[in-house]
Amino acid sequence: MANRIKRLVYLDGYLAEDGKSAFDLIPGLKEIYEKRAINEHEKEWLVSSYTPQEFGVTDKADIAWMKPRLSPMPWHTHDQPSRITNLEAKKIPKSYITCTEFGDFMINKAKSEHIGYHELRMGHDIMITAPNELAALLQSISTQ
Repeated sequence: MANRIKRLVYLDGYLAEDGKSAFDLIPGLKEIYEKRAINEHEKEWLVSSYTPQEFGVTDKADIAWMKPRLSPMPWHTHDQPSRITNLEAKKIPKSYITCTEFGDFMINKAKSEHIGYHELRMGHDIMITAPNELAALLQSISTQ
């Protein structure tokens, strides 16, 4: 469906690479997930969610809203390699938004692939902490 997509926007996420997993792309991520794995009741395939504060959320009302909605992440979403087989999809224009308070793990890859790059000095859950700023940036990107 590449012909129906004007632009892909990555919001502080992984830039997939054919044949590579998130663990392959982000040095040290596997070790972090090993520490966060839920090692009880045979659920080692789950990784504890980050807390709102770890994602840069500090407002008490936002934290209270988020906490009951958080859930563990499946381990295999990070250790299974991506398969990119649609050559037309590779031609879709892309933009990357990094939230630098959470980390800048994809900056060099985004820049090296000549992807439209945007930096916000905020935490990973910017859609909660600064929705208006994010909406404005997305609107700006949509006109490129």
